[in-house]
Amino acid sequence: KSGKKNVQLIIGYRGMIDLARRSGQIASLSARVVREGDDFSFEFGLEEKLVHRPGENEDAPVTHVYAVARLKDGGTQFEVMTRKQIELVRAQSKAGNNGPWVTHWEEMAKKTAIRRLFKYLPVSIEIQRAVSMDEKETLTI
Repeated sequence: KSGKKNVQLIIGYRGMIDLARRSGQIASLSARVVREGDDFSFEFGLEEKLVHRPGENEDAPVTHVYAVARLKDGGTQFEVMTRKQIELVRAQSKAGNNGPWVTHWEEMAKKTAIRRLFKYLPVSIEIQRAVSMDEKETLTI
């Protein structure tokens, strides 16, 4: 043994939201899960639109996850992912069958949608570094 230990850097979705707000250009950022029975629709194009009215059953299976950013200049960006898309990301993760993917699936799904949304946002170098480190998952110290 070399005496070195492996550590895993995990930034939760709330931490990612906090980092995004530090850019100074994002007024708000949120992520939500959509369940069977919710009234949910979205449209892309010149007049993009997202509508989500949660239903009564909080235990219904998740069908989609989305993240929405409201920019200080008045613009809005959103990213919608299906459960299948989230599960594909989970399958590619080294920790997909344990840890937070098992114990906190919804939070990991929200984080995944936020990470995808970052591609369209004016984010700082600090955020880019944090996301890059988080994606590497395991570091040796």
